[in-house]
Amino acid sequence: MSLNMPTRRLLQSAASSLPSTTLALQHLSISQSSAGSSLLPLTQRRSAWFSFGKKKGPQPASLEPLSKELASSTAAATDARMQRALRGGQLAKDSIFADEAAADAARAAKDVTPVAEDMSMGLNRDRSVLARATDPDPKGRARWERKMVIRHVVKATDPFSKESRQARILRTEKELRQRSAWMPTSVKKLVHLSRQIAGKSVEEALVQMRYSKKKMAKEVAYQIELARDRAVVERGMGLGGGVKTETEEAERKVVEKIVTKDGRHVEVEDPTSLYIAQSWVERGPWRGHRKSPRARGRMDLIKRPSTGLTVLLKEQKTLVREHKEREEKKYRQGPWEHLPNRPVTAQRQHYSW
Repeated sequence: MSLNMPTRRLLQSAASSLPSTTLALQHLSISQSSAGSSLLPLTQRRSAWFSFGKKKGPQPASLEPLSKELASSTAAATDARMQRALRGGQLAKDSIFADEAAADAARAAKDVTPVAEDMSMGLNRDRSVLARATDPDPKGRARWERKMVIRHVVKATDPFSKESRQARILRTEKELRQRSAWMPTSVKKLVHLSRQIAGKSVEEALVQMRYSKKKMAKEVAYQIELARDRAVVERGMGLGGGVKTETEEAERKVVEKIVTKDGRHVEVEDPTSLYIAQSWVERGPWRGHRKSPRARGRMDLIKRPSTGLTVLLKEQKTLVREHKEREEKKYRQGPWEHLPNRPVTAQRQHYSW
C-alpha cells in the first residue's frame, strides 16, 4: 500500500519527532505553527475574517513611540515636498538670472532643511542634470548627426547628383497653415465660405468676407488676417525682394500673366504676395443638444455642431512655377494627331484564339 499524504504534513510530523535539545537543532527544527503559516497557499488563509467587526483595543505601550516617530517622519517628508514645490528649481550656470538666483539661494540657505535640500535635487535645471532626460543617448545622436552631414555634403558636392523636385520646392518656396478653433456652425454653412476664398489673394478674400452676409464671415476674415500676420512674422512671407527706390522699382517692375489650374487669368506683379492655396473645413465635436418633442410620445435630439476652418497660405511664385510646369508639359507632348504615323502592331492574319 502506498501512503498518500501531503508534503506539508510530512514536514510537520518530522519536525515534531526531531529532538530539539541543542541550539543547532533548535534552529533547524520546523515548528508546527511556522510551517503551517508559511506552507499554506494564500487562498487558504482566512484569518483576516476572524477579527471582522471587532473593536480594536488600545495599542501596547511599547508601540506608542514607534507610531509617534513614524507620524513625525511622515509630516517632515510632507513639509519637505511642499517646500520643494514652492521653492522651484535651479537655473543653468550660464543663465542671465544666475546672479540673482545665487543671491536668493544664499539668503534662504538658513531656512532650508537637509531633507528639503535633498528633495530639491530632482528640480535642478542645469544642462548636465537635464541631459539624462533630454539627451539619453548622446553617442547615438552624434552618430546620426554625422551621418546626416555626410549625406548632405555628398549630395551637394557630387556633380552627377540631382536635387529632387520636392526638396527644391521646399527650399525655394514658403507656406503656412492656419487652423482655427471650433466655430459654432455646421459644415454645410461654413463650406461655402471656404470655397469662396480658396484660390484668391489675401486682399481679395478679405474683401469678399467684408461684404458677405454670412454670420461666420467675420470669423473667417479674422482667421485670414491672423494667418497673414503669422506668415509675415514667422516665415518672412510677403516681404518683397527688398527695399528699392521708386525709380528702380518702376524699371524692374514686370507684370507676368499666367493662367491658373482652373482657367483664371492672373497678373502677378509681386511674386512674394500671399494667396490662399487651399481652404477646407472639418467637423468638430458636438457642443450640446436639445430635445424636440414629437407625436405619439416620441422625442428627437437636435444637436449643436461645431466646425473648424484651415487655410494654407503660399506666395504667388508657386502659381508662376505651376503655370510654367503646365506649359512645359504641353510643349513636350506636342500637337495632338488624329491618325499618328506609326506602325500598326498586334495585327495577325488569323484569330489568336
